[in-house]
Amino acid sequence: MGDGIMPPAIVFRGRLWPASEIAAIATARWNALGEPFRASSQLTAMVMANHPDAVALFFALSACQAPLILLPPDPLNWRTSPVIPPGTRLVLSPMLRHLEPQSAALGLDVQELPDSDLLPPARELPFLSCPGFVFFTSGSTGLARPVYRTTRSLVDASTALTDALQFPPDAGVLGVLPLDRSYGMNNGLMAATVLGRPLGLLERFDHTEFLALCATGTYWYWAGTPVMADILSRSQQGGSAAMPAMCVVAGRLSVPVCNAFEARFSTPLRQLYGTTETLTITVDTAPSQDVRSEMVVHPLPGVEVMIGDTPQELSSVGTPGRIWVRSRWLMEGYGFPPDLQSGGIVDGWWPTPDLGQVEADGRLALLGRLDDRIRTGAGHVVNPGEVAAALEGYPGVTDVAVVPINTAMGSALGALVEIAEAIRLLDLRNHLVRSLPAWTRPRALQTVSQLPRLATGRVDRRACIELLEDSLHFDNLS
Repeated sequence: MGDGIMPPAIVFRGRLWPASEIAAIATARWNALGEPFRASSQLTAMVMANHPDAVALFFALSACQAPLILLPPDPLNWRTSPVIPPGTRLVLSPMLRHLEPQSAALGLDVQELPDSDLLPPARELPFLSCPGFVFFTSGSTGLARPVYRTTRSLVDASTALTDALQFPPDAGVLGVLPLDRSYGMNNGLMAATVLGRPLGLLERFDHTEFLALCATGTYWYWAGTPVMADILSRSQQGGSAAMPAMCVVAGRLSVPVCNAFEARFSTPLRQLYGTTETLTITVDTAPSQDVRSEMVVHPLPGVEVMIGDTPQELSSVGTPGRIWVRSRWLMEGYGFPPDLQSGGIVDGWWPTPDLGQVEADGRLALLGRLDDRIRTGAGHVVNPGEVAAALEGYPGVTDVAVVPINTAMGSALGALVEIAEAIRLLDLRNHLVRSLPAWTRPRALQTVSQLPRLATGRVDRRACIELLEDSLHFDNLS
């Protein structure tokens, strides 16, 4: 890569960090690493926090010769499957020196950078020229898995995304997602980098700070999560209700959240579909009046999608099946280079864990995850998405997690329902009696003010299962 790429300007906590300042910090970090370190291809890691200092270190390490692992800020999330290879170099900037004990406990070779004077930004530094990056899956169903991709594929994916979105001149990007995850990196830092546009960066999502950035009118694009959209739509903060023209969300969007968001901000929520393994697959770029929040629309240029049991066995229009994806920015494999596993890629096609179908107009509809389909003890196969949709149709329900649970009678269905106001379980059950066949109704049903979530904003399925199984056990003892 290289090609004169520079870091973007960053607005962080009310302060502008010009691109030249980020590049100067990166240059100082790169210089402090030393030539032996920079020339080595030994696997390297860094803590990818949402902070300008971490962005500068990211660019410094991207100008070295080693593949780069991007770790989340919380060391509790550094346990992965497979584990990070012992002896991996972990570079800690001065602001992260406190992580040295946890790093050493995992067998990492800690390299602490000294405080150093800023150097003139070196445009000759080959930013984004390292071989590639290791991201991690969400870990919503188990330990996070490392996913390795080349630097070229990361840049190509972000370029294809921003080209498809057709950014207006000088339009900025809002970065509120964790940059250590591929979703946040691709739609935040990398989007701003390939465009050469400012990045409004939040250390973590805060609706007050987010709305303040929106009110400046600088930012045209925001990628978020359903829970962020829900919080924003329910916020009572006064003043301007400005919102970026392009608001995209990855994850199942409920009708109540979509309606509330558009009613408050006069801006529709657009579906973005992608995975850590594929990066962006589709994004809705239709005119506002044509947006259908429940659809994930057509693939990006350069991405192919098919539905079927195998790449050679296509499903007909309107028939559900596994979603397969092929693109030039597909992952290289699972694991840490050079030890990679293909993940089931067949002739360049990767089998996603998702179920979908192509509608008559060519749009793609997501129907849930293949491994979410639950076979109950009575032998019925239930699609959790249908159960979730029925529950979300009840007033006051903001989100739903439908998961398999273990009972004395075998596998069953459980539903944890997030509510904005008090709702009686009896009323919810009566609603399901009217909405669903008996064999699809949850055996365990509980309400909560907030669903358990991972740092990425995704629902923590394991925690939901534990809550529902505990409630069922308690009911049996009562």
